[in-house]
Amino acid sequence: MKIYTVSELNLEARETMLVAFEYPISVKGEITDFRSSKGHQYFRLRDKNGGYTVECVIWKNTNDNIDISKYVDMQVIATAKVDFYAGFGKFQLNVSEISEFGDGFLKKEIEKLKAKLSKEGLFDFKKEVPLFPENIGVLTAHDSHALKDVCSKLAERYPLAKVYVYPSTVQGVSAPTNLVKVLKQINHDNIVDVVLIVRGGGSLQDLMAFNDEVLVREISKSKIPTITGIGHKPDVTLADYASDAAQETPTAAAVRAVPDISILRQDIYQIEVGINKMQQKRIIYLSDSIKNTYSLLKVNAPNRKVRAFYKDFTVNLQQLRKRTSEVLIKYQLSLDSKNLHKKQVFQMIKNKKTSAMKNIKIDIRVMEKSILNKLNQFEELLKLKNQQVNQSNPKNILKKGYAIIRDKEYKIIKDSKNAKNNIELKIEMMDGYIDVYRKEKKT
Repeated sequence: MKIYTVSELNLEARETMLVAFEYPISVKGEITDFRSSKGHQYFRLRDKNGGYTVECVIWKNTNDNIDISKYVDMQVIATAKVDFYAGFGKFQLNVSEISEFGDGFLKKEIEKLKAKLSKEGLFDFKKEVPLFPENIGVLTAHDSHALKDVCSKLAERYPLAKVYVYPSTVQGVSAPTNLVKVLKQINHDNIVDVVLIVRGGGSLQDLMAFNDEVLVREISKSKIPTITGIGHKPDVTLADYASDAAQETPTAAAVRAVPDISILRQDIYQIEVGINKMQQKRIIYLSDSIKNTYSLLKVNAPNRKVRAFYKDFTVNLQQLRKRTSEVLIKYQLSLDSKNLHKKQVFQMIKNKKTSAMKNIKIDIRVMEKSILNKLNQFEELLKLKNQQVNQSNPKNILKKGYAIIRDKEYKIIKDSKNAKNNIELKIEMMDGYIDVYRKEKKT
């Protein structure tokens, strides 16, 4: 076991504490034992029950606007840096800011958060609350007066709706987390048409769960419309701003959520009375119309007109049948005559076709004979021309011992004069060429 000296212990304790509290912290407590010296302000913060205290100091020129004497015996929030004096083996808080704790402090914090969320537009968009919800969710404390009041009012105003109770703690440190969890579950279940978030009255601190930023954001993004009824008339929380319809009390929230069935019954009754009146008027109107129609029929005697019309119709029908028969007979005779003429024309065309076919066959035979003669003539002529070509072919002449003299570019030399002008000559014989080089005479 190591044995520490007092200095070693204090220095190590100082180092440990400064590392643990590297940044400024906020401490809540009641101010007591205030004194000042040379512009410095010394005091203690103690818990509400007075069991624990901590030494504090505001050094001169740290914050000239703070007068601790105004906060004696009051609950405050102090922002301070933890310091440890190794020489005395004790620590103290070097305070830089201080503010009153309680409703005033909480209201300032709420206003800051409200401004922040409002700037984000969190309170701008409201979902429409259904007029006739079938299923209503109530998010509140189990077996609370708020729950009883809401259920009683819902049953009184609109017993047709089914109520689902979602219990949660509504006060204390764990309340915001619990409320958020239950609200998420309500949206996940997606059973209810509207959610009532309610709790009874209390102090500002009692209602602080409903000013929690996470809960406010969850209410704002709820897919299901929300109605809040938190506290009493003067109480307004950030949850009210985030909800789709904020009411002053839980009972008022229930009233806002559903219509009044007694008013609905009156409306239905009035509609029923109106429908009956309209039916009576319609019956009277139709009865008068029937009577007027019967009177007209009686005066005009349509049955006699129908009989007269039937008689005229019968006569006209007989005449129409007779005339139709005559037209059909006449048309049939005309049709027979046209068919006979058509047969005669067809026979004439058939005879002409037979004669034309005979003439065509004769012409084809004559043309075939003429073409054959021409072919024979062309064949004899072709033989003659071929003989003439063969006789004129220089190759055949070369076979007889003749030769053709050409220059080096294979052009034919026809006289000795041109031959003398070319040193290199090519002599074409029957089986090929001979290259000849002429020697020039020496003079």
